[in-house]
Amino acid sequence: MHLSHGRYYLVRGNKWTPLSRDLHDALIEYARLTVGKSNNQELADLVERTLGDMKATVAASTFKNYQSCSRKVLKAFSQFSPSQVKPKHIAAFLDHHRSHPSMANLLRSFLKGMFQRAVRWGIVEFNPVRDIEQFKTTKRDRYITAEEFKAIREHATPTLKCLMDLAYITGQRMGDVIKIRYADISDEGVFIKQQKTRNRVLISMTPDLDAAIKEARSIHQSVKGLTLLHKRDGKPLAYGTIHHQWVKACTAAKVEDAHFHDIRAASATDAKKQGLDSKTLLGHTTDSSHNRYLRSKEVPIASPVPARKS
Repeated sequence: MHLSHGRYYLVRGNKWTPLSRDLHDALIEYARLTVGKSNNQELADLVERTLGDMKATVAASTFKNYQSCSRKVLKAFSQFSPSQVKPKHIAAFLDHHRSHPSMANLLRSFLKGMFQRAVRWGIVEFNPVRDIEQFKTTKRDRYITAEEFKAIREHATPTLKCLMDLAYITGQRMGDVIKIRYADISDEGVFIKQQKTRNRVLISMTPDLDAAIKEARSIHQSVKGLTLLHKRDGKPLAYGTIHHQWVKACTAAKVEDAHFHDIRAASATDAKKQGLDSKTLLGHTTDSSHNRYLRSKEVPIASPVPARKS
């Protein structure tokens, strides 16, 4: 494949076949013209086998993201066999998504994991993702103030209100709060096994936590599911439903650029300011990971210089 006057061409003998001006699209067209159709099935088999292996080793939320990644990978490399994928192809594919660096890094993570398994399974000789670096991302420093939290809460549904309260009091992720079961609640506190890290933490019972739990219990008194927060039929809450309710409440409250996950950051930041053990609360196992999480949320307080007096 050659680049000439801003366009990529497939050159065979003296025949130049135009492909595309975009490298990503050109690579796909190149593969379509030069690779047999059986390669598509070979890659599809690797993707399917990889997802089967990942399902047992990664968190449910991560696995769901990887499923989405797998569809993009199959589309982009539809005419490649695993052994034909080179570092330059990976780079071009990721560059195509560089306007969304978090998504590009997630795709890289999936591809890296897939080819690591392919090496182990003897399908390829080396991992083409190994030397491809991640994109730099800007760390989110959004801090939801008490006033913003109150405004959003005033426009929230009863379920979202309880979820917000529990997320702030416990410092846990939405997915972990949604999955709190009645069996996890005792006089001692609330036991949580975090989906993302598999870390376990017992949140001590306090009057505020007890009140939030009682409020959650009261929403659907006639129906009891296995989880504290659930739908009218007793089934667990869906992430998409809560996200929709959150966006609607934020819009009504006129609070911009607020993610539900920002509640966890606010909880950790406020806990540290109050002298509480924010590291244990969030379930972080190292000081470095916890400090990186908090650093962008905290605002240094500086003492002003006394005025010069004549």
